[in-house]
Order: sequence, then C-alpha cells, then structure tokens
Amino acid sequence: MSVPDQIDLRICDSPVDVLPRFSGVYRFFAGGGELLYIGKSVDIHARVVSHFHAGSKPGRHQRIMSQVARIDCEPTAGEFGALLLENAAIKAETPLYNRRQRQQRQLWTIELNRDTTGFLKPTARDFAPSGARTHDSYGLFHNKKHIDSTLRRHARDQGLCLLMLGLEKGRAPCFHYQLKRCDGACAGDETAEEHNARLLSALDGDRIAAWPFPGPLLLREHTLHPVDPQPPEQFYWVNHWVYHGHFNSINSAQRAADTESRRRFDRDSYHLIMKALVRGQVEVLGLDGKPVSNPLLGVGRRRER
Repeated sequence: MSVPDQIDLRICDSPVDVLPRFSGVYRFFAGGGELLYIGKSVDIHARVVSHFHAGSKPGRHQRIMSQVARIDCEPTAGEFGALLLENAAIKAETPLYNRRQRQQRQLWTIELNRDTTGFLKPTARDFAPSGARTHDSYGLFHNKKHIDSTLRRHARDQGLCLLMLGLEKGRAPCFHYQLKRCDGACAGDETAEEHNARLLSALDGDRIAAWPFPGPLLLREHTLHPVDPQPPEQFYWVNHWVYHGHFNSINSAQRAADTESRRRFDRDSYHLIMKALVRGQVEVLGLDGKPVSNPLLGVGRRRER
C-alpha cells in the first residue's frame, strides 16, 4: 500500500479511505497552508474518521474540521515513536489548535542537599535545559515563589518542619511544633532519616531522575507486521532524557549523533521516555547498536510520573 504524503480534500471524493491504518503522526492544514492541528494514533485512519464525526457537531472540532484542506501523514514503527514525534512536532511547529503542549520558557527546580545534621535542605535552582543530569531534581516551576508555596504545602500536609527545611529562621522548637503542625524534627521527636523520608515521599511524584546510563541511547521500537510505507523498526536517539530525533536505521542515527544537536530537555518527552523504559516497551541500545542494561525496568510505576 502506498500512501500519498498529502491528501487534498478538495479534489478527492473519499480522501479518508486512503489514510493509513498504522501508527504515526498526522497534520491538518488549511487551504492557505496554515498548520491547524497535529495528532497521533496507532491507527491514523480511525483517528481521523473520529475527527470528522466529532466535527459534525458544533464546537471546537467543527471549527477545526471546517478549515481542513489537506492531511499529511508521517508513519512510525509504533505508538511510542508516535508519542515522541507528536510532542516534539507540536512544540517545534506550534499548530493553531495544539496549545496545551507548547514549550515553556525559563524554569526552576528543587535540589536537595544534606546539611551537617543530616537533614535534606531544598534549594531552588535555575533549571538548565541542556547538559548532564547527574543528580535527581524535583519539579519544574515558573518561579521561586511557586517553589516556596509548594514546599509549604508539603510541610503542612506531611508534618514537615519549616525550620529544618530552611524556610523559616528561629530557635528550635519551631512555632508550628507548638501548634502541632510539625511532627517534631526540630524538637528531637524524630530523626533526620524519618523527616527526610517524608520529604522525599512528598516530592517523588515530581522527581526528574538523574540519567542512569553511561552514555547516549538508541531506543529501538519495531512492529511485527509493517504496512508499506510504515518502517518495520525505528531508533530514537536519547541522551540525558533529551530526545534528539528518530531514525529508520542505526547508521543514520549514528551519523546524526556526530553532529551538534540543539534539542533541550522537555518535561513531556521525559515522562514518555521514563514510562517506556520502566515498562520495557523499547529495546535499549548504545550508539554502537549493542544492548545496554536497563536499570529502570520494573522499578515501580511512580518512576513514570
């Protein structure tokens, strides 16, 4: 089956009939060439049909579909590749009706450092969008005020001590301990290990893990029954959680890795990659094509968040 790169709705009587039934990314264009919408599916044909059905009723879908004049399809070897490609394409191409996944600007994160008494102290750090991820960090925030309010909320919900967290100054025990809002780390009622465990538990859902591999990876995804022009396998180049692109062969991925990539850390890509590694959805290879041990396999679903 050969699928045209572009399907012109103005001249095709039944354009949806020629849409592919495999995984990939599709783009809706207006008559003037404006990019309206980018989506993904494991069955592009079925997904686009659902768009047309939804477009028959008043609302957002009707506004989109009434403008569609052309549909482009880009096949992938599987759902993981479609998710990565869709996310990257939305942020790079900024279609009119994809607004929830647009790239954010400067962000802050929380780093934890142990003080001389053994307590973990949260510190607000400017989140570097590129470079090595050698330590865990927690959350992505628009500003330091957001970090402060988040930590105070965790302290309230978990009985953490604002004094031990470095959010308040004064003598022990703290004022919140007298109000029974602090479980007593500042009064010697609990150890640093107990306090640290509750803090880590509160922050774990927003953890950005340190990169656990010795170098960059190729994540291989394949399909057992590819339909032309769907690639039977693809390789996704990832390093320190940054997705650098997808390739149909190891050689093409290796050639790309020899050139400078300007891709930056993206929270949505991070979650997609983490989930695939935890669930073992992809084969993990080094840039040389040799298998690499996956320390994240089966470590628990909380790592995916």
